[in-house]
Amino acid sequence: MTHQPFVYPGIVESRFPGLIDKVREVIEESESKHEGRERSSESFLWEHTMHATLIASRLAQAEGLDPLIPVIAALFHDAGKFAGGRYHSDETAEEEESAKIAKKLLRQFGMKAGEIRKVLAGLKGLYRENARKNTVAAIVHDADFLSKFGALGVAGFFIKSTLRRRTLRSTILGYLSKELTYASCLPLNMHTASGRKLAAKKASDSLKFFRALLSELRDARIANLKIRRIQIPNPKFKDQVLKVQLVVSPTCPKCGSKCNISWTTDKGIKCTKLNVDWSCSKCTERLETSFCLPEIAS
Repeated sequence: MTHQPFVYPGIVESRFPGLIDKVREVIEESESKHEGRERSSESFLWEHTMHATLIASRLAQAEGLDPLIPVIAALFHDAGKFAGGRYHSDETAEEEESAKIAKKLLRQFGMKAGEIRKVLAGLKGLYRENARKNTVAAIVHDADFLSKFGALGVAGFFIKSTLRRRTLRSTILGYLSKELTYASCLPLNMHTASGRKLAAKKASDSLKFFRALLSELRDARIANLKIRRIQIPNPKFKDQVLKVQLVVSPTCPKCGSKCNISWTTDKGIKCTKLNVDWSCSKCTERLETSFCLPEIAS
């Protein structure tokens, strides 16, 4: 018998008519409430959800698994981010909120209790230490990260920067170091074999674009920014190092003097945070940025 591909969202709709639209409604309403505006037809979080869900479907099929449960879990993976109109920055709180929403809606749409338990286990285990041991969590984890790289990932990066109302130069100085570091480590961050394969291409595409962007910024005299590579101890595996790529300005944009760069790490609730400080050797110009170091799968 010829294997029939899992077609998302058709199969989800055939099993649970109206579920996708309901999840979209929940996500868009909570996002709008958080931003203090009326619900609109445009939602960054829903766009991300659709993309991550599609990738989850493809990863599950590549792993030889029934995609239905991973796809349902991916649909709900960010449903709790703005639950109650409040941003849940703690991933554990977000996962719990997403699981609550999923449990309520999946019961309403008639999903079997055993299937609901699998979805909830995947959501609650999404960013825990043993996420790789839960197949659903592993697939959704990889899909979530993969959606943030490649052409659509790059587009999402700039969409977020416009929401922060930053110039191109300040956006890159403030946030591109994280994007470059995560892209370079992306294949090592995957929990599935199919995820690693797709990550290699997406990482290459992202890095190629951002390097070209920095080159054009220098040619256009907008910003003289370069990539500085440093190695820091891996907080998870003490005998390994993490390769971090920092976007730096070799000279101060105000006075042209040399910039000094220093970094420290802090243990956060869910990650080890890298703090980077740029300071001019002569004037008072200074820039700080920080981001969670990428997790490297063992």
